[in-house]
Amino acid sequence: MNNVEEEYKKIIEFYPNAIFKKDSISQVQIPLKNNVSLKVDYKNYPKKPIVSFISKDGRNYRKVDKFIPLLNRWEKNHPPFIIDVINEILTFINNLESNVIKIKKELLFGLFSLCRNQHPREILGFLRTQNDIAVEFILPPGAITSNTSGFFSRSRLGYDSTLEGSVHSHPSGNPNPSLVDINNVFKTKKFNFIIAYPYNLSRIKCFNSKGREIEFTIID
Repeated sequence: MNNVEEEYKKIIEFYPNAIFKKDSISQVQIPLKNNVSLKVDYKNYPKKPIVSFISKDGRNYRKVDKFIPLLNRWEKNHPPFIIDVINEILTFINNLESNVIKIKKELLFGLFSLCRNQHPREILGFLRTQNDIAVEFILPPGAITSNTSGFFSRSRLGYDSTLEGSVHSHPSGNPNPSLVDINNVFKTKKFNFIIAYPYNLSRIKCFNSKGREIEFTIID
């Protein structure tokens, strides 16, 4: 069974940017994005370590264990390596980030302008992605819109794997999808934006192919 010193050696081998508390080899912080650090205190190893996230203002967030199988199933008599715990946590974080839809700021504000120009008619289109970021609005061939709906010709669109998203407006001001939205274009796309009147950041939502609201972030 490994001891604290052996765990320490493994961590510095795999994470040279790891920061250890002064005069301690059992309390490590690993810098993450957005000025957040992963903190692991394993001074009582082989007992379960104390894991938390530390924000730039020093706040501790401890609700980690239930999301990490190695922590959930911790057994003192057969403990996993601390480095494996760290790797599993970082993989969990990366998976969360990969599920967040990203859209370019320039594109989003361009869509707001387009919605205002077309009001009270809806807009309808698709969003092209590059490196998992929505970067371009594509108007479908034969698209027809009104104050309450929008249609396009699927047969004229062809196949394009980069068109992963859709976007349309709701002049009514309601940013939630209708059954028609969910049963039609939503089914074919990974993510779907609805921009409602008055077409600003407070009236936009994003949904998955089943109509569940999902998180999105704006990229400069």
